[in-house]
Amino acid sequence: MSGPRGPYRKSAERQSQILDAAFEVFSRSGYSASSVNEIAAAVGVTQTAVLHHFSGGKIALLRAVLEQRDRSAELELEGLDGRRFLTELLEISRQQVGQRGVVQLYTMLAAEAVDPAHPAHDYFAQRFLRIADAVEAAFRAVGDEGGLRPGVDPRRAALSTMASVEGAQLLWLSGLDIDFVEESRRTINGFLVDPI
Repeated sequence: MSGPRGPYRKSAERQSQILDAAFEVFSRSGYSASSVNEIAAAVGVTQTAVLHHFSGGKIALLRAVLEQRDRSAELELEGLDGRRFLTELLEISRQQVGQRGVVQLYTMLAAEAVDPAHPAHDYFAQRFLRIADAVEAAFRAVGDEGGLRPGVDPRRAALSTMASVEGAQLLWLSGLDIDFVEESRRTINGFLVDPI
């Protein structure tokens, strides 16, 4: 089978166009300053058409944009553990060097979402916890093979790695001359017996 046909395929295509437009609008204006009307205008449809595909409105669009970004990374990490997981984590960061708009959108939304009233607050809180748990498991697997430096706690190593990645990306977005992939590699290697 080649995939959906007729109205189903057109519906999927329209949904994809709306998500792309939402990504662009959120990247440019941030979530709070964006509107469903603005997204609809970018696609050339009515607000009603957008709500037909995303009945939860702007919140549903935001969640779909974020989930689309995360789904790709999670597929790349699926089935990996230990050093292979940590190495692939760096590769995902390397890919983001060419996706400045995606990194900028994520960073802006993550900052907005620190407000408990923000519609993406729970999403980001759960996302950070999920990532912390996965990175901790990778460090723990390395430790089980004797690959961690003495005294390294896998949870602390995971949180330090996340802080390095997030912070280095913010500096990069702010225009500083920084290779955030190599900064993250240095952080990870600080916990390992043998560098990756």
